[in-house]
Amino acid sequence: MIIAYNGERYVGEAVEGAFSQTYSPLEILLSDDCSTDGTFDIMQRMTADYRGVHQVRLNRNERNLGLGGHISHAMESARGELIVVAAGDDVSLPERTEQVWQAYAESDGKAMSIYSSFVMMDEQGRRQETVSKPPHETAYDIEAYIKAGGVHGCSHAWHRRVFDVFGPLYPGTVYEDKAIPLRSVLLGEIRFIDEPLVLYRRHSQSITGPQCHTSAEIDVVADVVKRQKRRLLTLKNYERDLLCRHESIRIDAAIRNRLAASIHKRIRQFELEIAFNEGAFQDRIRVIRQGISAHLGLPRLAKWCIQLVYPYHLIRARRKLLAESACKG
Repeated sequence: MIIAYNGERYVGEAVEGAFSQTYSPLEILLSDDCSTDGTFDIMQRMTADYRGVHQVRLNRNERNLGLGGHISHAMESARGELIVVAAGDDVSLPERTEQVWQAYAESDGKAMSIYSSFVMMDEQGRRQETVSKPPHETAYDIEAYIKAGGVHGCSHAWHRRVFDVFGPLYPGTVYEDKAIPLRSVLLGEIRFIDEPLVLYRRHSQSITGPQCHTSAEIDVVADVVKRQKRRLLTLKNYERDLLCRHESIRIDAAIRNRLAASIHKRIRQFELEIAFNEGAFQDRIRVIRQGISAHLGLPRLAKWCIQLVYPYHLIRARRKLLAESACKG
């Protein structure tokens, strides 16, 4: 599955990577999220010109759904047992699908998420370092996953059951590489392939890549809130999926209920954090009062009180944005 949005500069390479896969039988779904550039035209032309052994299907969303919504919508069309996903600006190496299937077979069907190492490349396609992050040693422990889990999103593949059982992701979800693997832990296992199977392109227009900022144009509050809202949606996915009552979930319901209750409290904290950062002075006073009623604890309330007069978190965020910036000079 190639999921793309406004990626006319790179999508041809991504499609060629899909066409080059050595595994067969393979369905290739080229899906465009209502791009405003020539992305879909390129997909359409390459589909028409394709003469290989794979089955190629084409989709264009009627409106832009965002990353999580796009994946959820595409899953309604995908017919394969394993879903091997690539962004429209990345490139899958030819053996990727074959190795994913082999890892799944070696797990005796228990692997619900499979991911690999990847090679970084720049906007011009020049290869850089290899990135490898094996799963935490307790990757199959649901509590450990919630604390420190996640996979390489650019090399992530999953079994279709993670959507058949739990349904679509929350609209607006960006960190699908955290939300989907939790489902995999609930149903089975996460497997890691210690070999680079994807070329991951890092550039300033990607959703989670480094953004181009100058000191004058940074809206620190908007950036902080954007990141908080993304994390909030991840937690909402966690809470809903933990409370799912499907019979195939392998984790005891009592454990899941306890974790869901803890996550619900964190959700409330994030909602108040967002309201605090977006609000004026009186709004922030109101948030602190709500925090007292919600029993959020003295450390968090004290932090908000300090931030009323000295917004150190925004100063720190501004420095971080400038440090991460793709701009030079």
